[in-house]
Amino acid sequence: MLTLQRCVKRVENDETGQKHCTGQFFDYWSCVDKCVAPKLFEKLK
Repeated sequence: MLTLQRCVKRVENDETGQKHCTGQFFDYWSCVDKCVAPKLFEKLK
């Protein structure tokens, strides 16, 4: 999450529109899927 937050701050100041945080965004959600999903589905059974 910190990596994504740092990237967002860096991109906020980009006036060219060339910078983005797509990679960091997908890394963050991949981690959420791996860490949260097993615990969540265990509770939903």
